[in-house]
Amino acid sequence: MIALWSQHSVESPWVAEEAEEARRLGKTLVPILIQRVEPPIGFRAIQAADLVAWNGSIDDPAAKLLIADLISVLGAPSAKSTERNNVVEVREIDPHLSLFQRFRTHWPKAALAGIAIVALLVGWQKWQSPEQEKQVAHPPIENDNLRKLPAPSMIGLAVSGERREIKPSETLQLTLIANYSDGKQNSIKEGIEWASSDSEVATVNEQGEVKGLRAGSASITAKSGGVKSPAWALNVKAAEPIVEPVAAPKLVGLNIGSSRNELVTKEKVSIRVKGQYSDRSEKYLSSGIAWETSDRTIALVSDRGQLETLRPGRVEVVARSGQLQSAPLTFVVKEPQAKTQPPTKVTRTTEPQPITPPLLSEQSKARISAYINRAKSFREQGNYAAALAELDRAKAIDALNDDIRTEIDQTKRACNAEKVLSNKPNC
Repeated sequence: MIALWSQHSVESPWVAEEAEEARRLGKTLVPILIQRVEPPIGFRAIQAADLVAWNGSIDDPAAKLLIADLISVLGAPSAKSTERNNVVEVREIDPHLSLFQRFRTHWPKAALAGIAIVALLVGWQKWQSPEQEKQVAHPPIENDNLRKLPAPSMIGLAVSGERREIKPSETLQLTLIANYSDGKQNSIKEGIEWASSDSEVATVNEQGEVKGLRAGSASITAKSGGVKSPAWALNVKAAEPIVEPVAAPKLVGLNIGSSRNELVTKEKVSIRVKGQYSDRSEKYLSSGIAWETSDRTIALVSDRGQLETLRPGRVEVVARSGQLQSAPLTFVVKEPQAKTQPPTKVTRTTEPQPITPPLLSEQSKARISAYINRAKSFREQGNYAAALAELDRAKAIDALNDDIRTEIDQTKRACNAEKVLSNKPNC
């Protein structure tokens, strides 16, 4: 019984039932892998022939090995059987096609080849002696029947590591993984030839331990059984310089000061504290200060450094921060002075003195007369704005002139009269 295991046959309940029936009847079960799949449970103990990469040719090494194993199990066929059974020759398949495409495209040829093999087996059994047929018909179900089938071959290697970046003088253990033709993987620990593309950047010993030497990139490869792994990239990162933390400057002294040292009772004033540090720097402190006064009945200091006077006297104030203490600052508190009323000024009422008009020159008088005449002319024409403008010029020369005042009053009365008549005078 030849069972071809593929993705479809593994999932087919009919194929599994037929293979189970053949094993129940004691038939010789010959499993063949035509795709990289795991046989169903119950058939995995029997080693399967590997025809996954079979190109369809009768000269393929895997096909020759399968036929040789069949001959070793069933015996060599006679000449008549060989002449009577035609072996269908399958053309070579494009190696670039996927396994599924090969099987889908050439399944009729593959089926004919399977039928030919089955016919070959039938012919062999027909020409065997009855005793041989009896022995072949009921062989014990053991793995020894296919012990000569080819063992899985190693098809590739892969280098693996926890990280791809290390620092100089840092080591990293690498592992070599082997991939086999039956789809399994296994780690290799002996007989490995390790190599580094740049031994100045990183080296690797026989145990696969890679060590970084200086900043740069290197490729690590491994070779085992004539198979070489692809390059495994490693980056050695330059060690970052160790930066020593700079110690914070230490507070070494305190100085206190105030805008005034002489106060009166019930008065408040702020006291400022300046800290001196070990790096010779200074800055004002706003917290972490404890205040003390020599006499709490004279003055008190709040946590924020505000001094409040209570009664007259002399008091000293100090500031503390940890073990540090400032020099004392002295305050003198006095009684507030009584407020005196300023002397009232006596105002005497005097009679208004008559205003003496300024003395005008003949030229100024002539100008005033000209302004008044032009103002009268403009008033008669109804141009009150121009008349008032001329009178303003005259008034600038002599503000106390009665003629100017009279003309201004007449001009304004005339303008207001026209406004009453609903005219729109220019005044």
